Amino acid sequence: MSPEMPMENQEKLTANAFSVDLEDWYQGVTSTSARREQWGTYEQRVEKNTIRLLGLLEQYNIKATFFVLGCVAKEHPDLIRQIDTAGHEIGIHGYWHRMIHRLTPDQFAQELDLAIETITPLVSKPIIGHRAPYFSINKSALWALEIIEKRGFKYDSSFFPTRNVLYGYPDCPRQPHRPNQSNLVEFPLSVVSLGRATIPFSGGLYVRALPYPIVRRFIRQTNKKGMPVIMYMHPWELDAEHRYTKVTMREYIVQYTGRAGLERKLHHLFNEFQFGTMGELYEAY
Repeated sequence: MSPEMPMENQEKLTANAFSVDLEDWYQGVTSTSARREQWGTYEQRVEKNTIRLLGLLEQYNIKATFFVLGCVAKEHPDLIRQIDTAGHEIGIHGYWHRMIHRLTPDQFAQELDLAIETITPLVSKPIIGHRAPYFSINKSALWALEIIEKRGFKYDSSFFPTRNVLYGYPDCPRQPHRPNQSNLVEFPLSVVSLGRATIPFSGGLYVRALPYPIVRRFIRQTNKKGMPVIMYMHPWELDAEHRYTKVTMREYIVQYTGRAGLERKLHHLFNEFQFGTMGELYEAY
């Protein structure tokens, strides 16, 4: 059963999107994601974790956007079909989960084409959304947007208006916008300002580590400014039973902090707020 949350004096806010970066655990840990030749030796857990998440979304009648890695679709085509059949939106998350700003334009175009070629036959609707692995389109990689637009995508959700050791584009606009006067709509990940500090709150380690009342407050604060909140997560974040011992301390903190409490937070979120797909957000925009 889901935890009960009193609804009196609480608005059920709209115009938010729930998204999932569909990848297995070893594609997110940076020390293993770079060792593609070893991926076949790691335990495969993406199918079990994704089915668990699908059940949770179905319980609350929420349709989400799943940004799918091409290599995951290649290994688990029936899982992608199951997500599509359940009515969720499918987007592209690259093929090998490589940082775009470390690729050449030709390398990125080839990998994007491979992902499109692999995923498109598995889904029933046109694919119009893209998200870069590790949110890796930043100021130095804006050239990628032209390639994305030329492939027929309508929106991207790769800008993260913050800075950490892996990613960040702190100078980008925080609201949905059309970068470089293109037809492509960019939906940046959600952050709030506290004084001079920029606080990410809408997914990954941030939502796992922050107390739920803080996450709730930041969602409401963002919505009151007329901006949608872009929530995101990975299926492996629900996998509290999994442990991989060969990680650095940084990786351990980023990967495992707060996993045990995430599902309870999701119950609260889904009780209290309304979420739709990124595609619906694009249509509203």
